[in-house]
Amino acid sequence: MKKNNLKNASAQAEPPINEHPFLAHVREKLRLVAGQILAEEVSKLCGPSHYPQPEAVYRRAGSENGVCYAEGRKEKVLRPRVRRRGADGKEREHELAGYQAMSDPANNAMHVVKSMMAGMTTRSQEWAGEEATSKSSACRHWIEATGAKIAELRERDLKATPFFGLMLDGVSLGAGGMVVVALGLAVDGSKHVRDFEPGASENTAVTKALVARLQTRGFGPLAGHRLLAVLDGSAPLHTAVLAAWPDALIQRCVVHKERNLYGYLRNGDHAEAARLWRRLRLAQGDAAGREALAQLRAFVAARNAAAVASLDEAGDQLVTLHTLDVPSTLHVSLLSTNAIENVMRNYRSQTAKVSRWDPATNQISRWTATALLQVERGFNRIKGHDQIPKLLQALALPSLTSGGGGASPSTPPRAL
Repeated sequence: MKKNNLKNASAQAEPPINEHPFLAHVREKLRLVAGQILAEEVSKLCGPSHYPQPEAVYRRAGSENGVCYAEGRKEKVLRPRVRRRGADGKEREHELAGYQAMSDPANNAMHVVKSMMAGMTTRSQEWAGEEATSKSSACRHWIEATGAKIAELRERDLKATPFFGLMLDGVSLGAGGMVVVALGLAVDGSKHVRDFEPGASENTAVTKALVARLQTRGFGPLAGHRLLAVLDGSAPLHTAVLAAWPDALIQRCVVHKERNLYGYLRNGDHAEAARLWRRLRLAQGDAAGREALAQLRAFVAARNAAAVASLDEAGDQLVTLHTLDVPSTLHVSLLSTNAIENVMRNYRSQTAKVSRWDPATNQISRWTATALLQVERGFNRIKGHDQIPKLLQALALPSLTSGGGGASPSTPPRAL
């Protein structure tokens, strides 16, 4: 390789027209560094330039144009060539380790993944990266990276974090089916995506498979405590939770039930119904909660038989948290499934660019694991988390609850 090749290597690719001088300088430095790395490797193999050894195994063999992939870019570099003499005396091309590393398109994989998570499509990768990454390459990088996210999510140690609660809900994928997601509520108030299960619908088979895997991985309430499950009205979710934890306490989502009742009531009754629902949310303690629920029921019963039947279907599960006599500051986060609904909303945002789901492959699982891990990064602790110790006392099994006569605050809710 000529002496001036290293100096000329940084200038062999002209910067794009109107490129900022700083960016042009950065690209020039990248080519220069790449040339230095290759030159050093050649020197180690072949010795000093212009002093070939007659019995040397390696010898310089000129240079040719090459490429370097880095930070989403594809840069031209001058690639030195080296030939190696084998045991049979014949020379063969020797691939430089440095060039193998810098010419690997996978160097741009992380950049591709980040840009796609930000909303860029695979079709946009080629022009955005100045032809550094083709659509097919972007697809391969995305599949490999997101495939690893499934293991990252499902291989986390669930025993390391103590939990008191669980939320389950499903997000529809249209014709592609549905994904049921499990959100764990830790004793420090933090929220954690624990697992998910794709399926045709939010059916018993799918939900039981999800809950069974959670149990196998070690998820469950604290020893000597019951699990608090915050669910909507889906029967398969209730069945799966109670099958796994028969003594679990289920808090029905008051937001879902309120929206459901508005469909039965006249528009003129909505304002009073909203006031009564708000009173139920603010009520603290068993007595106040039951009184608020009874007033709501009386109001609804005088107006629509179907509405009161819907309210009775939920029963005392609407005031499970009230019966535990915990501070009402916890009601904001634990009387509804809003926490997991927010996860679903952000999940839809992360997967909005998917136009067709393919249940025959692991596409749903790859996208879901990647999106949920990204959504989890923005989690905050539940409101009123400083009152969780009182909730844990109420969730203790009755046999472990300390003394006194009368009903224990942790006694399961009575039916209406």
